[in-house]
Amino acid sequence: MDTFQQKVRTRIIVLTVLAVVVALIYTGFMLYRSELPILNSFTKGFHQGIFFGLELVILGFLVQNIKGSRSEAALKKMHIEENDERFSLIIQKTASMTCLVMFAALGVATVIAGFLNAAVFFSLLGALLFMVILFYAMWMYFARRN
Repeated sequence: MDTFQQKVRTRIIVLTVLAVVVALIYTGFMLYRSELPILNSFTKGFHQGIFFGLELVILGFLVQNIKGSRSEAALKKMHIEENDERFSLIIQKTASMTCLVMFAALGVATVIAGFLNAAVFFSLLGALLFMVILFYAMWMYFARRN
């Protein structure tokens, strides 16, 4: 259990640093906004939402880990939840099916975009190729690892 407690402490440190870095990046962009290209209000709102949403997710994980590290019972419960094989299998199957659906949807969207707009077509094609290359790279990595 000591190794898991150390793992949680390390996770708390990493999440704290990540929260501070994200906040500093957002603050830097806001301080130098006048030097950046002029954006419409939708894009500005989207950027704000992404940064604040990311910060909330990081803080949520940080609070969860801090609460878990406070008591031995909470730490043990957290350890059991993280090492539950059923949950891992469900996540693995969900990720596998999501990947297949995303390949299919992105492929169909790329074909449709080819008839409508060249810029969108090449953007979707680039995203699809990136996903395929990443998929096969991970496949080869895990095949060699096992």
